[in-house]
Amino acid sequence: MSGGFGGGGSSKAKNKKKGKGGNSTASSKRMNPRDAKRAQQELVERYGGDLQLGTQQRIEASLESLEPHLREAAELYKAITQFDSLVKPMTTADRNRLIPAVQSKMVDDDRQKLQSIMDEHKLTEIELHNIYQKITWDASADAKATGADIVGNQMKPEFQERINKACSIAIKTTESEESIGKVLDVGCGHGAIIKSLTNVGLEEPDMYVGIDLSSEMIDNAVKRYGAARNGKTGKGRTFIAEDFYSYDFESIFDSVIFCSSLHDLPDMVGAISKTASLLRPNGGKLIVIHAQGAQHVIGQNQANPVMVKRGLPTSSEWTEMINQNSDWSLELECEPADPRSSLEEKEGYLAVLTKI
Repeated sequence: MSGGFGGGGSSKAKNKKKGKGGNSTASSKRMNPRDAKRAQQELVERYGGDLQLGTQQRIEASLESLEPHLREAAELYKAITQFDSLVKPMTTADRNRLIPAVQSKMVDDDRQKLQSIMDEHKLTEIELHNIYQKITWDASADAKATGADIVGNQMKPEFQERINKACSIAIKTTESEESIGKVLDVGCGHGAIIKSLTNVGLEEPDMYVGIDLSSEMIDNAVKRYGAARNGKTGKGRTFIAEDFYSYDFESIFDSVIFCSSLHDLPDMVGAISKTASLLRPNGGKLIVIHAQGAQHVIGQNQANPVMVKRGLPTSSEWTEMINQNSDWSLELECEPADPRSSLEEKEGYLAVLTKI
């Protein structure tokens, strides 16, 4: 779905009455026990009696339905990525001692085979990564959205506070005289932060644009949050089921927020570069938030490098990227806490960059 971007750019949030346009079809309250039990039972039935097994079966069925060359390329990509992640922290001596030569030879052969398929069918590594991203999130979309409904779209209090803080920064950026009144949510999923955005002041529905690679996630977002409309323009929230890298946005934004999503993208530098081009100058904000912190993402990378290619940027990595890409015109306004630090334990991960 790639509908147009609604109006609202000429009206500043600070001139509106709080709370208008923020209604949604999803409840903000935790379900009562009876409704929660019914919702959980219906969900489990949709997944064949077991959520974990049902999700895996959905993933496997989607992989099997791929065209033969895509399925082969995806399987090779997965095997190579897992091997590379295994040996990356090893010294040369450890690798020679622990990895049989025949296994290394098999992986080298797989690399050549994968490269041949990619060349023949003009595939990129990003496309192969996105196959797993889309299939996995499509398979789990109903479960994640329903789970959020059951708990009233709330995280643990300390995590929710961190999300609200990031959302407040995003909304505050829409309130200046230079603002155009738009927020972009990259990797929006089933609309997980829409409630937080509206609670901290997102005035009109058409101020919000969400994009996600998973069409099933977007379908869930539309069902829950697509009903609200701007009373003046009649336009509502925009939800886009597309690849962030290649989608041609029709607007720029006051703020672009990545909530627990930047690490899922296959090319982090490319994602930041694209974001920089979408931000308005003189104060537009790039906001990266992960309530559980950078160390949690490092764990995800170690457990599943196919889905999570790397950890979140440290403060020094942000500085290095900015210095190497002066055309971004970004300044690091809020430095993220380092992994395993006491500050991370207290605040999670929050990086804010300003477009100058």
